[in-house]
Amino acid sequence: MYLIIVGLGGIGKNLVDIATKDKNDVVVIDELEKRCKEIAEKYDVLTIVGDATQKSTLEEANAQRANALIATTSDDADNLMMALTAKELGTKNTIAVVNQEEHVDMFKKANVSMLENPDMTVARHLYLSAKRPKIKDFLTIGGGKAEIFEVVVSEDSRAVGKVLSQLNIKKGIVVAIERNSDVIMPKGDTVIEAGDQVTIFAKAKEVEAISSLFAHDKVF
Repeated sequence: MYLIIVGLGGIGKNLVDIATKDKNDVVVIDELEKRCKEIAEKYDVLTIVGDATQKSTLEEANAQRANALIATTSDDADNLMMALTAKELGTKNTIAVVNQEEHVDMFKKANVSMLENPDMTVARHLYLSAKRPKIKDFLTIGGGKAEIFEVVVSEDSRAVGKVLSQLNIKKGIVVAIERNSDVIMPKGDTVIEAGDQVTIFAKAKEVEAISSLFAHDKVF
């Protein structure tokens, strides 16, 4: 995949690391020469020092043949301009960070994929991690109304040794079980083992009750 990443703040740097490790062709644009130099010394990427809101800069980055452009700057107006200009040039997919909630509708109307308010997302993740230590990871859906979350089956859980259908999970769906580096697509007769990492989809209000089925001893 040919990928253009704009902005070398924390998000942009991590994106470069992920994208290059996945063997993508990456072009990075940032207005600060120092940032571009530092990233070029560490990764095999093409760097452009310039303003990505300018059409000429995106043309230099060959936006017309890019599979995707990801705008990660702290300025929502700039991110939107970059995405729209890239679309005009022929970039197949555009994604942007949206820092201010009041700008979300603007990006939706422009049909630009987005990550809303990353600072709030991190803060919410940290808070919920502290509140629910049994849950290993999670992703909120529908503005927090539902979650996809992971929980590790504890040794003292009475779910251990039972088949999934016996747990009678009516208000959630077990979508996957990771065991010994293998991924199991669960069925009703799948036996739960200690140490299993169970991925579940449920409404937010049901997360605590469902995770308790796997994370500690509970009478069913």
